[in-house]
Amino acid sequence: MPKPAHCRQVARVGGIAAAALATALVTSAPAVAHDVVIGSNPENKSVVQDFPERIELEFSGEPKEGFNTVAISRTENGSTDVLFTGEPVIEGRNVTLDLPPDLQPEAGDYKVGFQIVSSDGHATKGMTSFSYQPDGAGSQSQQNSTATNAAETNENSSVSALWLLALGAIVLAVIAVLAVTNRSKKSKTITDDVRKGAQ
Repeated sequence: MPKPAHCRQVARVGGIAAAALATALVTSAPAVAHDVVIGSNPENKSVVQDFPERIELEFSGEPKEGFNTVAISRTENGSTDVLFTGEPVIEGRNVTLDLPPDLQPEAGDYKVGFQIVSSDGHATKGMTSFSYQPDGAGSQSQQNSTATNAAETNENSSVSALWLLALGAIVLAVIAVLAVTNRSKKSKTITDDVRKGAQ
């Protein structure tokens, strides 16, 4: 039969373990409760033909008023150019940021970065992305590609013509050399025959 002192020690160790587990669960709870984006306009990883006039983000919880920021930037060749940053309007779970009318976007890839105060009171950062391909951008790119291919074809044709001219000149030169050589041989043969006849 276990001794009372031993039982008390086991109970104490068990109590400490239970307290540690409860502390860990309470500590990790806020991290799990961070708000996340469940919808956006433009949609994440979408392709749009009309550049948005405002950025809209819908979160899983209701962000709190505070240090909230939304920024839109353009990415090209690994570099990021921030076009506009502002404090968004929060209405329930929706966060919106109106973009200035004088913004002059170009076709390409864009990122929407945000930092909000989650409903659990913790700061949360994240990002969505979209691509902007206005009407005519595809056809213009196709026209440029067609023009480039035509230029390359013309260049290749010019190079081929030059090679043909050079080859023709070489052939004519060889024929001329052979003709002169044959003529010299014939002239020498006739001269030798004349000399032999004179003797």
